[in-house]
Amino acid sequence: MAVFCATDSTPFTDAGRTWGRDVAGQVPLGLLSDVGVGLRIGNARSGLGNVLHIDLAVPLSRHPGIDSVQFLVESRHSF
Repeated sequence: MAVFCATDSTPFTDAGRTWGRDVAGQVPLGLLSDVGVGLRIGNARSGLGNVLHIDLAVPLSRHPGIDSVQFLVESRHSF
């Protein structure tokens, strides 16, 4: 049985900042950033057009409560 998939991977960087206290009243952590790699796997024979997103990221600075490695798997309709 043949499987027809489209795959792609790319390195990425991500950064963001929030202002104000969070819902628990804690002071924000300031600027957070990470680097990682993302893999996209799509089934060309699927009528749904779903794409599996697999991302692995590492924060550039350590903060309490933030994991040292972040692993995310999700399904989306875009590559």
